[in-house]
Amino acid sequence: MLSFLTPLYLLAGLAILAPILAHLVRKRPREVMDFSSVIFLDASPPRLTNRNRIEHWLLLALRSLILLALALAFARPYLKTLIEQQTSAYPAKERILLIDTSASMRREGVWEQAIQKAKEYIANSQPEDSIAVVAMTDRIESLHSLEQSRQSGISERKILASKSIDGVTPTWLSCDLGQCMLQAMELLNDSRSDQETKTPAEIAIVSDFQLGNPLDSLGSIQWPQDIPIVPLVCQPKVPGNATISILPRTDDSSTAISENTERILVRNANRSKKDRFSLKWLDSLGKPIAAESQEVFVPAGQQQILVLERPTLESNGAQSPLVIELDGDDQWFDNRQYLYRGKKQKAKAICLDSKKRDPKDSLWYFAVRVPISQPSLDVQWEIFDPTEEFKEDDHKDLRLVIASSELSALWAQKLRELIENGLHVWWILDRPTGTLQGDQAGVDPARLEEIWKTWFPNDAVAISERTIDRFQLLQNIDMSHPMFSAFSDPKFNDFTKIRFWKHRQVQGLSSNDWRILANYDDGTPAIFQRPLGKGMVSVLASGWQPIESQLALSSKFVPIVVAMFEQASPLQPDPDYRCGERIPSQLALENWQSIVQQQSDDVGKELRLRDPQNDGVFIAPGIFKASDQEEFVAVNLSKSEGLTDPIDLEEFARFGIPIGQPTSPSNQPESISRKNQLAEQMEASQGGWWWILLAVSIFAGLESLIAAWRTRHWVSLSNNNR
Repeated sequence: MLSFLTPLYLLAGLAILAPILAHLVRKRPREVMDFSSVIFLDASPPRLTNRNRIEHWLLLALRSLILLALALAFARPYLKTLIEQQTSAYPAKERILLIDTSASMRREGVWEQAIQKAKEYIANSQPEDSIAVVAMTDRIESLHSLEQSRQSGISERKILASKSIDGVTPTWLSCDLGQCMLQAMELLNDSRSDQETKTPAEIAIVSDFQLGNPLDSLGSIQWPQDIPIVPLVCQPKVPGNATISILPRTDDSSTAISENTERILVRNANRSKKDRFSLKWLDSLGKPIAAESQEVFVPAGQQQILVLERPTLESNGAQSPLVIELDGDDQWFDNRQYLYRGKKQKAKAICLDSKKRDPKDSLWYFAVRVPISQPSLDVQWEIFDPTEEFKEDDHKDLRLVIASSELSALWAQKLRELIENGLHVWWILDRPTGTLQGDQAGVDPARLEEIWKTWFPNDAVAISERTIDRFQLLQNIDMSHPMFSAFSDPKFNDFTKIRFWKHRQVQGLSSNDWRILANYDDGTPAIFQRPLGKGMVSVLASGWQPIESQLALSSKFVPIVVAMFEQASPLQPDPDYRCGERIPSQLALENWQSIVQQQSDDVGKELRLRDPQNDGVFIAPGIFKASDQEEFVAVNLSKSEGLTDPIDLEEFARFGIPIGQPTSPSNQPESISRKNQLAEQMEASQGGWWWILLAVSIFAGLESLIAAWRTRHWVSLSNNNR
């Protein structure tokens, strides 16, 4: 098959019109010679029978061939071989088209662009290409595989790939772009594993490439340089976005907030054109609770935390589910947060101390005034005299026991079983031991040592009263322990104002078993603890009441008691369910139905499972109600989906990922370059233009010889006629 390297030069072949016209046009003689014999005759012009008749056909043919041959030589013709015909065609590729179906794609105009760009990408691919279409959230979901594409006919590949997109809609899930790219690369590697010569491949990504997409997982591997990515960026009609989220109540900043308030974080994107918004509460049916709303000013690129009073709506002793909604934002998809605090659990903390003593000289007087309730746990203090009977029914949900030196052996034995099952006991040695001044009898140290052996029978300890001249201070405080971790900052770790007037000395503690949390100035242990089974026993070798020390009057007393309770009963975070997270098995067994969601047409849908084999995941935000009981579940959008500012595509270069360009009918640089290089090689090896120029030389020589012969012939005839 004949082809040309520079085919435009063939237009020069039109130059053959010049010799044709030259042969058709006849010129009149310019010089006229008058003869005397015809001077008296009238002039008469010559009559030509066919003025446009061509007389010198051979010369015309040679001259035309010369011009045609020159044009053909400059066009650089060559003959295509079978190899060149196969190679010069656009090389078939294996393509994976990732389509982002996360919640941020619900922004106005984004999904329409996504469908358009995806179908354009498929349409601009070559018929021989294999195309896989994959939906992308926190994982990939195949819509049309490479195997299905290869098994279909070449004429059907693009049609089937395009049809697989029809019916796809954005989900409420988050997008893990980095992880999905790794999974797509694995699909390509599996497809090309059996190929001796790897087929060219690329991954096209249709996404809004928002800032919430994590890319850190891309740093775990070295990306193959022969697999470029083609980003197809979708942009919303209106830039910017404001989003809200309910902050948890279990962090440090929540201690100063009442139980009836919620902290709401409002974040405004960098590209937002609006900065004034309002917040309002809705009930479980999505209806406004109050006519007034809370105004908030958040400039673009900034965030603000608001403390809002939570409406007191109760149902069966529990807070009813609520909705907080943001107004004034152009992007609606992340403007609602769903809240359900549920029922508070009940717990107890008891103080074992004599009720006969002066209250200000007792432990319980100060202990019961410490607020140890937690956001989701209502803790009640109870006081028991060690002489009272121990009743197991009275001590259900028991979390912490504070016992004085009046602790009896019977109580100690009963408490041991509870300690081994997880109870935390704080034993305060708050009574002097031995014989006191004025022959007053103190606590018998032998009784204390007997109680000690009830819990730790292998310990050989000796308890005695320590003589103090003035007072003792705490030293060598273990700031890493939860009891003192709140004071680890140098601004708060001054304990020099807490003086101990009296304290007991405990000898024989094994450093392998007991953890010393603080010592006195004289080096004796002040606070120490040891695990017992699942529980814990802590000991303070002095009392905190004023007759023993200044601890109860110190500002550090409340945080220390609270920290001891939290060690016994760790803070339980409020349920925070997010779209895409796995549904706990206890929820998956119930029949949940939505009562309010982001869109009204979603109400009534079930809390269905996307992956039943793994307990499923939450696939939509909203408030869901169990059909057979008054229990609710609040599910919110992933926080990352609200971060809609676009990422810089140069981030991919940081991971060494090559970025390609979308293929279009008029832009196939790789194919064109490859085809041109091969054509030049074929034309240079065949040298057709050289043979054509040789023919031009031969034709030119013949034309010159014929023209010269005809000229001499006419001159000879003219001379003979004279």
